[in-house]
Amino acid sequence: MSSTDVSTNTPTNGAPRVSGSDPHLRQLLRGGLALLVLGAIVVALVAAVPGLASVAKELGQAQPAWVVLAVLAELASGFAFVLFFQGIFSRGPRRLAARLAWTEMAANAVLPAGGTGGLGLGAWILGKLGMPSRAVAIRSSVVFFITSAVSVASLSLFGLGLAIGLFAGPQKPLLTLLPGLTGLAVIVLFLALPGPLTRLAEKHADRHSRLASMLASLAAGISETQAVLRQPNWRLLGAVGYWLFDVAVLWLAFRAFGAAPPFGVIVMGYLIGMGASALPIPGGIGAVDASLVGMLAVYGAAFSTAVAAVLIFRAIELWVPTLVGTLAYVLLRRDLRQPIAPRGGLWPAPGLASRRRSPGEAPDRVAVPPWSDDAGREFAQVSLVPSTK
Repeated sequence: MSSTDVSTNTPTNGAPRVSGSDPHLRQLLRGGLALLVLGAIVVALVAAVPGLASVAKELGQAQPAWVVLAVLAELASGFAFVLFFQGIFSRGPRRLAARLAWTEMAANAVLPAGGTGGLGLGAWILGKLGMPSRAVAIRSSVVFFITSAVSVASLSLFGLGLAIGLFAGPQKPLLTLLPGLTGLAVIVLFLALPGPLTRLAEKHADRHSRLASMLASLAAGISETQAVLRQPNWRLLGAVGYWLFDVAVLWLAFRAFGAAPPFGVIVMGYLIGMGASALPIPGGIGAVDASLVGMLAVYGAAFSTAVAAVLIFRAIELWVPTLVGTLAYVLLRRDLRQPIAPRGGLWPAPGLASRRRSPGEAPDRVAVPPWSDDAGREFAQVSLVPSTK
């Protein structure tokens, strides 16, 4: 094995061992460097293009106190995601889940994977801890679907709210009613998909097994998300805080220049403009910035102020999770060298998820080696709804 490989073995005491240099850490560091270079190019363009001279002037007039508040809001967004992540992966140690959550946020910020870099890195780490791939896929899809559901629900709420005058801002149907109804349609489609996807997977199971497996996993992820939302715990509110504090960063960035557009305008510009983050560009540098500025201007924000505010917002949104998340990953690698046990040292016994229990009856539980293959198989066979503890 070359010195650049990563190997995670399991010694006789059951603890994973990480050896060699880590390509994932190098990826995070290279991604951070790419952000620095691309960010410098954007700033240089702002300073060099004559038409953007007003933007450079506004940047120099930013009030530091509001920028500091924006940094604190981004930290709050990250900690809210940690709470949410711990609620989804409730059986894992909370410290481990917190470090993994920050690691995923850092990867999403710097890796050119259209926002899926964090899920990929998280899946790799969970796999090394002994979690079966199907369980990893389902749990990761729950994280993705719930955070996406918050955005879609917000699009409907603020779009329709603007359309009826509940929020201050433009009331043109194309900018309000259309996005609001689109969000509702996505929600209805999400609720209706598991059945058709499952039937389609069964139909193609023999001839197209790989496609069938993908469809079945997608259906399972959606069904599991619906189950989690039907039996929520308070930590799931972190998904709302994750989104809300991130929007607050953009609002505070505007406030750094003396005034901000109505909150509904910022929300709609944010929700639609951030769609460009799906492009496979490190941090979405350039594409997301232009998309945000364009949408904010369409919804009525002053162009030069929008450019300046977006530059501050994007610098904070990218660098806070990158710095904290990279440190979290370094600490996480140390965790991988220690025995990892589920909370309470217990897993649900296999086959018990479908059994009805009488009111007040405690769930049966069975002790198994932490994060072992047996634990993983049991994890994959039972309901993955997080505990309320």
